[in-house]
Amino acid sequence: MPPSRPPLLWDVLREHLQEAAFLWEQRQRSLLASDYVLAEIAEGDEARLLAHVEGLVIAGRPAAERLLLPALEGEEPASIAAASCALLESTEPDWLPTVLDWFVQGADEVREGISWALSLSGRPDVSPALVKLFPSLGELADKIFALEVLRARQANTGPVLERLAVRGEEPELLAAAIRAARFAPGPMAEGLLRQGLEESEPRVREAALETGLILGNRQAWALCRRLVEAGEAQARPALLAVALGGEPTELEALSAAVGNPACRAEALWALGFSGRLSAAEAALAALREQGDPLAADAFAFITGLPLASVLADEEEGAEAAEEWPEGEEEEEAQEEKGEASEEDALGVLPGPEPLPGKVRVEAVEAWWQKARSHFEEGGRYLLGKPVKPELLPALMEELPMRRRPVLGWELAIRSRDACRLEPGAWARVQRKQLEAARELRADSLRRTFARWFTT
Repeated sequence: MPPSRPPLLWDVLREHLQEAAFLWEQRQRSLLASDYVLAEIAEGDEARLLAHVEGLVIAGRPAAERLLLPALEGEEPASIAAASCALLESTEPDWLPTVLDWFVQGADEVREGISWALSLSGRPDVSPALVKLFPSLGELADKIFALEVLRARQANTGPVLERLAVRGEEPELLAAAIRAARFAPGPMAEGLLRQGLEESEPRVREAALETGLILGNRQAWALCRRLVEAGEAQARPALLAVALGGEPTELEALSAAVGNPACRAEALWALGFSGRLSAAEAALAALREQGDPLAADAFAFITGLPLASVLADEEEGAEAAEEWPEGEEEEEAQEEKGEASEEDALGVLPGPEPLPGKVRVEAVEAWWQKARSHFEEGGRYLLGKPVKPELLPALMEELPMRRRPVLGWELAIRSRDACRLEPGAWARVQRKQLEAARELRADSLRRTFARWFTT
């Protein structure tokens, strides 16, 4: 006779679920935060979250039926995600079909929470099950969520995309399809890319540029250069691409875009990723003109300037905050300063965030006088350190979470998609994905894209 199971402590299990939901929400926010690095998430919220999920899994079927399945009827995506994660980890019985049923039948917040759990699940049968389910998805939101899950799981999306008909009034679906096409057979991806590059809808065009550069599409790179030269305000991937791989003349166009109020914040954000000495000087020149933290942030990301040491003290920062306008004017001013959009998503390249206070420009100048001699004209630097393939995994551990998706995108471009960093994956998965960066050639991180897209 098997040993009897100890009685379940339901108060403890409810606490497991509540804490897992709270930590899930915390982790989601941290993934695009400017003040977190990967180790802080891995050893903090993520480790605690996984421990609470494990506690729910160990409790078995009684906990699933009494706590986890009812949680799928809720309205909080984080709670739904935590419950779904525990259900997917359970094996007796297999709850995947039940979770997928809720994915199809549930409200938007249910689909959102379940999609988070499906994206992170290590089960190999999730992707084929979702591909099989896709033809039965009728709602536009269902299809977008499913495509995003498959993209995040880096699954073969060919079987889905070949049966997907996208109408002109569905730009969000087309953008999701183009991002998912990165993992589809070449001819299918090329067709979607052509369609996306001809679109004027920013969401679609951005998706086409992001995916096109990863797949080595020359038209995507040519469009990036044209958009930056034209001073296009809604062209984040183009600005970032020129920063990451532009020739000196193209970097000059990016520096000129800093003077355009319509795209100043985006141009400064992009400039910081260049890592070149000329980009650092351009950011410093912009800082001298207006003294704004975004310029200092770009300069610091290249040079390693300790930003906190040159910001005005708390009293000065408070005075600056009091002078800031309110209401509609405040909203417009925050947009000018580059406030992160509420639409930030892990499948999309993130943009700049506002920084509080003022910068003491004279302190930056004094620091740079001493530090400049450590930077070579032909080198590339991030956080003041040379960018080299063998150092990248360690460097990526130090980067603010908000900046990692852009560098991950660059690695995918330069490795011809051999290095596939998924910024929303569990930390252990991300670290494994980054090992492919070690295989890059020594000069590959300094080569311009003009050379890259002709080889």
